[in-house]
Amino acid sequence: MFRLSIVFLVVCIISVNGDYYSAISELERLLDVEAFIVEKFDQYLEQAQKDQENIKKFLKQVEDLQIDRGDLEDYFGNPLNAFKTIRRLVHDWKFNVFDPVFDTSNFEAYKTSLGDSLDKIKFKGPNQEDLHGATRGLLRLQNIYNLPTNRLANGVLLPEEKNQLGTSLSASDCFELGKNLCEIKEYSYGSEWLLEARKRMHGQPLGFISPNVSDVQILEHLSPAFNGLGNLKLAHKLNNEILDKESGHEEALKNKIVYEGQLAKERSLSPRKVNLPQLTEREKKESFQLYKRVCQGELRQSPREQRNLKCSLSHQGVPYYRLSPFKVEQLNLDPYVAYVHEVLRDSEMELIMEKGKGHMERSKVGQSVNSTTSEIRTSQNTWLWYDANPWLSQIKQRLEDVTGLSTETAEPLQLVNYGIGGQYEPHYDFMEDDGHAVFGWKGNRLLTALFYLNDVSLGGATAFPYLRLAVPPVKGSLLIWYNLHRSMHKDFRTKHAGCPVLKGSKWICNEWFHVGAQEFRRPCGLKSDEGKFLDLEHK
Repeated sequence: MFRLSIVFLVVCIISVNGDYYSAISELERLLDVEAFIVEKFDQYLEQAQKDQENIKKFLKQVEDLQIDRGDLEDYFGNPLNAFKTIRRLVHDWKFNVFDPVFDTSNFEAYKTSLGDSLDKIKFKGPNQEDLHGATRGLLRLQNIYNLPTNRLANGVLLPEEKNQLGTSLSASDCFELGKNLCEIKEYSYGSEWLLEARKRMHGQPLGFISPNVSDVQILEHLSPAFNGLGNLKLAHKLNNEILDKESGHEEALKNKIVYEGQLAKERSLSPRKVNLPQLTEREKKESFQLYKRVCQGELRQSPREQRNLKCSLSHQGVPYYRLSPFKVEQLNLDPYVAYVHEVLRDSEMELIMEKGKGHMERSKVGQSVNSTTSEIRTSQNTWLWYDANPWLSQIKQRLEDVTGLSTETAEPLQLVNYGIGGQYEPHYDFMEDDGHAVFGWKGNRLLTALFYLNDVSLGGATAFPYLRLAVPPVKGSLLIWYNLHRSMHKDFRTKHAGCPVLKGSKWICNEWFHVGAQEFRRPCGLKSDEGKFLDLEHK
């Protein structure tokens, strides 16, 4: 008989990098495929042996989930649902269904039938990278928003609320999170999730399925985690607990010798230094620390800074808008940042998102050929070209009217969808080399226009660390800001970021206006601003 490695390839054909965790838009079909697999296994189990009752219990849990899933956008806007769905497809099906079932005599016939069916719909399932990406997404939410592990596991996001997410994580979910975090040396959070898994495993009702997790498996990762945190005595104690349960455990016996040797050395030397979690170079930057505080709502503009800001109705000199003016809300005067509300109609937003679905790819950072995927930016995007989509002409004209700029040198619209804990860490929109190397005569990115295509339940604000400004997504609104001074030199105060999406799905659409062709629309200033705020460039 072929073992599970061959079987699992039938269902989880290798997916492209980050297909599922980096954007909500790609998660929706997983539940449909999972429902299809349930149906296939129901047929198979009619011929299976009577001792496979555990498989039926597992399938019943998945069937109940299919009934209760509701609206898919809302369902996958919940980061815990997104993580649990990926984890089921990566682990639960493999260990609780495929392993025991595919040892039966009907293996070959069933494998062929299931494989052919999945090939017909060109299904590419989530892989280990998607699961790791989902883990990093939940870690990001904890880190940025200071979420306690036990509360997040219970679906609680705010102290005064109960279960906002409407779901919770099982012992096996918590175990998978803890194990993955320890693998990337995030021992502090990893140990918390492993302890949570242990607590939930002992608190589960009898008969409840907790796939692929046992006390020993949790301890196998928990003991090294505490050793990594510098708590050697606790690591040694937990390792002994493994041996109490399995006296012949090979790895624990090796660790016992190592731990006891280290403890003996510590007794004769100075106390061991605790290895606290180390920040990466980008996390040490001032802009990153400000970004976290702005996303958390801890750092805001003062009333004095806001007192000159205004809300107004403006026709921008366009006769058409004298009867129905733009609703402008100033958010910062220098550099200029403003909301323009109710710019898009519901039908336009729905059409934009519909056109993008099925064409989204993992977002990259960097310029041109040197761009690459990175955890700095976790989203998927696609481009909507004006020439290929004539229906965008009205939106294009509206952008010109509201900004007063020409779209002659503007880029195509970039549609972006954020996934589990989706974010974009602090960055500039302008190019480092003034844009000529990338865009030629069009020059650098003068202004950013960002459409919010939906409301986000929690998180997902656009943060400006140096301006102490967090702009929450408001459906149908347009956020605009200038990236350059009037002299067309780079304004380093415009560093901005997308805060992680805590609950919900975030869809945005970007347009970048360039310096070229704006000579008569927005003439450059005569006074050079080249030396201003240079101290912020690398902070």
